[in-house]
Amino acid sequence: MEVVVEYGNDHSSLERLAGMLNRTFVGTDNPVDSVQWELSREDGVIRCQFPLGPGPEDKKNYCDRVGRALAEYTLSDQEPTLLRALFQNRFGLKDEFETDALIAEAVSLLDGEPDVDESWMGRGRERRLQKLTTRFSHYLEDHERLHLDGFMRFRLGDYRAEVQEAAETAIEERLMERQYQEFMTLLKSMVEWQETRTSAVHVLHSGGHAFRLLDEEMRPLDQEAPEIDVQEEQEEESRVVSRLLAASPRQLYIHTPEPESQVIRTIIGIFGDRAAVYPDLPAH
Repeated sequence: MEVVVEYGNDHSSLERLAGMLNRTFVGTDNPVDSVQWELSREDGVIRCQFPLGPGPEDKKNYCDRVGRALAEYTLSDQEPTLLRALFQNRFGLKDEFETDALIAEAVSLLDGEPDVDESWMGRGRERRLQKLTTRFSHYLEDHERLHLDGFMRFRLGDYRAEVQEAAETAIEERLMERQYQEFMTLLKSMVEWQETRTSAVHVLHSGGHAFRLLDEEMRPLDQEAPEIDVQEEQEEESRVVSRLLAASPRQLYIHTPEPESQVIRTIIGIFGDRAAVYPDLPAH
C-alpha cells in the first residue's frame, strides 16, 4: 500500500505533516514501526509504503491511523489558515492582531466549552476530529493518492461551511461588542458633561434583576427616565441606567452581593469615580 499526500509547495507545512505521520506508528507493536514517511522536495509530496498482512483489517488499521494524523493536521494547521483567508479575503480585515484574535474566537466557537473531565479539548473539536478521521480513512481505503488541498475543497464542503459559519459568528460578536463599547462611551460622556441633579442615589441590588433606587433621604427615586434603544435582553439593565442618567447623581452608592455581575459593571463603567460599591445594605 502506497499513500501519497500532496500539498502544493508549502514545505514547512509538509514537514510538520510528515512529522505527525511518522509519530503515528511510534510505540506500536507493528512491523511498520521502522517505516518512515519521506518528504520529497522535488514534487512536494510525502510518501510511505506499508507492508500489508494477509487480512483486510491491516489496511483499515493503517488507514485509520493515517486518517487520524491527517485530521489532527487539518485542525491544527489548515483550519487557522482557512479562517485567516476568510477574515482577510471575505471580510477584508487587514489588521493582523485583530485577525489573530478573531481566529482564536472562531476556533473557540467551533471547539465549544470543555467538560470538567476533559483537559482542554471541547466536544466540538473532538466531533470534528472524528468526522475528519472517518472521511480521510474511508478515502485512503480506496485510493493510493490523496491531494490534501483538493480533498478539502471538493470533499469537505460541510466542514468548510461549518468553519465559515464560525467565522461569521465571530465577526458578528466582535461588531456587537464594538457597538456596545461605543454606546458605553457615549453614556459615560453624557454623565461627565451633564449637570448634576441629585446629590446622591443608592442602588439597592439584591441579586439578578432585582433593583431599588433610593435618593439621598432613602426615599424611592421617582424620575422620568429617557428612552435608550437597546435589545430586549438588556431591558432591565437599560431601565436602571436610564433612571440613573435622569437623576444625574453627584455620588452613586451601589449596594450589591454581586459586584461582578454585568449590570453592576456596566453602571460602574458609565459613572466611573462617582460610583462606589458596598456589600451591605445601607443603614436606615
